[in-house]
Formats: sequence, C-alpha cells, structure tokens
Amino acid sequence: MVELLVVIAIIGILAGMLLPVLAKAKGSAQRSLCLSNLRQWALAQTMYVDDNNQSFPSTKVANGTPGAPQDYSEDQPRWLDLTDVEYANNSQGTSYGRSAWFNSLPPYIGSKPLWKYALSTTGPAEFNAGNNIFHCPTAMGRPVDKSLNIGTRAIFQYGMNSKGMWEQNGTVQVENLRSSSVAKPSAFVMFSDNRVRSDEAPYFGTDASKANTLGSPQNYTSRFSSRHNEGGDIAFSDGHVALFKYAYVAVPFNGKPSDPGRIDIHWSHDGTSVDGLSPK
Repeated sequence: MVELLVVIAIIGILAGMLLPVLAKAKGSAQRSLCLSNLRQWALAQTMYVDDNNQSFPSTKVANGTPGAPQDYSEDQPRWLDLTDVEYANNSQGTSYGRSAWFNSLPPYIGSKPLWKYALSTTGPAEFNAGNNIFHCPTAMGRPVDKSLNIGTRAIFQYGMNSKGMWEQNGTVQVENLRSSSVAKPSAFVMFSDNRVRSDEAPYFGTDASKANTLGSPQNYTSRFSSRHNEGGDIAFSDGHVALFKYAYVAVPFNGKPSDPGRIDIHWSHDGTSVDGLSPK
C-alpha cells in the first residue's frame, strides 16, 4: 500500500512538472501556425498586386457599397450584409466588394473567399469551425468576446492595415495606393493579429469605442492583439512575418494605442507615424 502511494505521488509530481512544458509547447505550435497563416495572406497579397497594376486590395467592403443596407457597418459586417451585396452583384452583373482582401486574396492560396461563405446556408458555421486561413489557432483556443455574435457577424481574427493609405504623419490620404509608393516594403504592415476579446491584456486604450471595436476586417495599433504571450504577429509587404511584443508595436497616446513610428514597423506607406509621434 505504501509503495502504491509513493508511485501515485511520483506520478503526480511528474505530471505537475510536465503540464507547463506541454502547455508551452502547445502555445509555440499555435504561434507557428498563426505565422504560417499570415505568411500565406502576405503571399496572396503579393500575387494580387502583381495581377492588378501594382495596386493593393481594399481593407473592407466600404460603407455605401451598392446592395449593403442602410445600417451596414464596414467595421462590423454581418453575414446577411455580405449576402445582400452579392445578390446585388448577381442581379446587376457587377463585383462590388470583391476587391476587399477577404474576398480577393483567398483564391490565390487555394482558399474560399468570404462572399462564398456568406452565400451558403451552412457557410457561417463552416467559417466559424476554424478550419480555414481566416483563423488564428491561439484565438480559437478561447471563446470570442461575449459582445460578439459569431452567428450574425463575420469575426476577423486577422485584419488588414487600415492606415496604409496615409502619409505625412497621418495628414494626407492617397486614393489608390500602389507598391511604388511604399517607402520600405520590409517594414510596411499588411496584416496582423486582430483583437477579438475586450479583456485582452496588455491593451493601452482608455477610449471604450476603440477598445470594443473587435473582430474588424481592418486593423491598426488600436486593434492589434497581444494574445501570443503579450505579443502579436505581423505580415509585411515584402512577404515576411514576425512576432512582436505588444508594447513595442503600440504606445499609449491620447487614450488609445498609437503608432510610435518604429523604423521597422510602418503603418503608413511613407513610414511616418500615423499619430504624428517622433520616430523610435
């Protein structure tokens, strides 16, 4: 009996030692898969630009897109909104919203565009199952924020840089960004991990409207995620992907996570800080 208790105790000690190691290994594997997903998005973007006169895809299906209802939000697209846009396309022979990254890029990497999920009765459930390029394995390991309804809204765990069109410290916006205007492709942000939980920490925002803009198709420092051990993944215009600590990517400024103007992370195409901060 004593021997059995000793064996059980030893097993318990070994399990206590192994569980943290296994958890760390699992986290590392999930981060690797996330990096792989973002690398594929970057590859798709490169091929798209080559096929479209060196122009980048759109970050969203914009407000006012034909077919979208009056209460449509470009930051919070509902499945039915995307369906309505596609019905307008089918009836008019147009392609409204098809230039958005989540519609235009997936075919380049053998994946299904979001509009096809929207048109299928089982599409949202299939999308939410997570077996696709749209999902980060780490984010899938935790439920999305309770304020988000995955049955009615398309929740984006990755987002495209929404500030890429800006230049001169966020004071000027260009209409159609081309690759020739990018100052440093190896530093220009294309895609990154997106916040899908309001309780995620660290987070440098105090403005509730910014903190609660979760799962949007377009991203910036105000929506950058820290889910990978207080850091997040970024895919750049030249195709490479890297993990950065949250506190390196964003700084607190005017109540929101802002662009510190890092020389190796450009949210604007000309490399100036979108928030007008001095380069670091």
